[in-house]
Amino acid sequence: MQVSYRYRAQRSDCQGCPVRSQCCPSNRVTGRSIHRSEELAEVTEFRQKMQSEQAREIYRQRAQVAETPNLWIKEKFGLRQFSVRGLSKVGMEALWACLTYNIRVCWRQAAAVAILA
Repeated sequence: MQVSYRYRAQRSDCQGCPVRSQCCPSNRVTGRSIHRSEELAEVTEFRQKMQSEQAREIYRQRAQVAETPNLWIKEKFGLRQFSVRGLSKVGMEALWACLTYNIRVCWRQAAAVAILA
């Protein structure tokens, strides 16, 4: 996430400036404006943390454990958006999706064990 800053000046403000020709040369009609973006401190900290090998390994493991069920629920159930309103109803819909996924995983594991036995 970024914070954007836009600085604007009237054309008359720039008339006496010694660096006028260097500042925004393509914007001569409507005055001068400069746009600057700054990343939030939290985002910068997270990016630095993710550069470490330890963090990469943790997220590699997390991808297998957490992301696969989330992606499966989104893809198979189309649960990218809830079809009900209210926190309790949304909780129930999410619970049903998670239960269905867990039953599917347990059923497949039981079938694989039965085949191997």
